[in-house]
Amino acid sequence: MNTPVNKETYILDDSIAFELMDLLKAKARHFIQLNEYVYRLFDGKSVVTFTTLSNDIQLEIVRG
Repeated sequence: MNTPVNKETYILDDSIAFELMDLLKAKARHFIQLNEYVYRLFDGKSVVTFTTLSNDIQLEIVRG
């Protein structure tokens, strides 16, 4: 059976986003820099994607 996926998207100030990224990196099983602008963290249950294309950073959380 497929588990429903919960997806949330936020736009954050860049200083807050990078602080949050540092906190999540300490907890994450995997931290991947996909390219110059996209970072992805996995903790085993959730995937967090930071997209840093402007002053505001998009944070997307997918819980499965």
